[in-house]
Amino acid sequence: MKKHAYLIMAHNEFNMLKKLLAELDDVRNDIYLHIDKKVKNVDEKQFLACVRYSKIFFVKKRSIYWGTLSIVKCEIGMLEEATKGNYNYYHLVSGVDFPLKSQDYIHDYLDNKNLEFIEHYTDGDSGRFFMEKIKYYYPLLKYVGKADNEGPGFRKKIQRKLAYWQTNIKEFQEKHKVDRTKKYKDITFYKGNQWFSITHDFACFVLSMKRQVLKMYWLTDGADEFFIPTLAMNSGFADRVSNNSLRSIDWIRGTPYEYSLDDLTELEKSDAFFARKISYERNPDLVDGLVKYIHGC
Repeated sequence: MKKHAYLIMAHNEFNMLKKLLAELDDVRNDIYLHIDKKVKNVDEKQFLACVRYSKIFFVKKRSIYWGTLSIVKCEIGMLEEATKGNYNYYHLVSGVDFPLKSQDYIHDYLDNKNLEFIEHYTDGDSGRFFMEKIKYYYPLLKYVGKADNEGPGFRKKIQRKLAYWQTNIKEFQEKHKVDRTKKYKDITFYKGNQWFSITHDFACFVLSMKRQVLKMYWLTDGADEFFIPTLAMNSGFADRVSNNSLRSIDWIRGTPYEYSLDDLTELEKSDAFFARKISYERNPDLVDGLVKYIHGC
């Protein structure tokens, strides 16, 4: 039996996570779950209770900071654990993702595909430019974070101040023509969303490049969106990479947009395997509607 590994990164919305676990519960799946170390007093038993057929493995906890190398280290750590099981496919999803297809459909579709499902594009592709995120160092990114996700008050003021200094640091580097990419002249950098569905062979290749990856993307802005696409497209795996992460993610209406019940018909028509992102707290009817759709109710 060809099994799949689901690698889940979660830090909030645990009711949504439990719905996700229940939907992934299948004898053909094992689940590797990472809970952000910054989240305290999490009862892991509540997650174990969601499954009857899948095994859940709790991966060593790390503190995750938006846009930083901590995300890359977490993904690599999850792959290090999961590849011991020699799975047919490895799916990286977040705790606020949800399937749009049944497990029968996903397994049947991927059974003999031998493709890597990784979104990727080069600098300037469709007007999207990103090289400054790699060329320069971002030492304050851990503390600046994704400011639009933080609450108001003193913390917000501190973040804005740090963001101001980070901008000054970047401008200083621009003035002095800092360019870390000069040492990687033989590499074309690619970017894409961090979520993927990859084969065992490619997962092992990623792990073989761990040392180079951690060195190359030190203090990069958004390293998690570069390292997998760049590795794939600069390797012998490039000819089997599908420029499709099998995810429905809407960057037009949000960063990303949070789907609601109004989007149910759109998601039912999607060719994607997973939707990101969904809140069970705010949109329980959407989750319930997707469960009915997946199971033909």
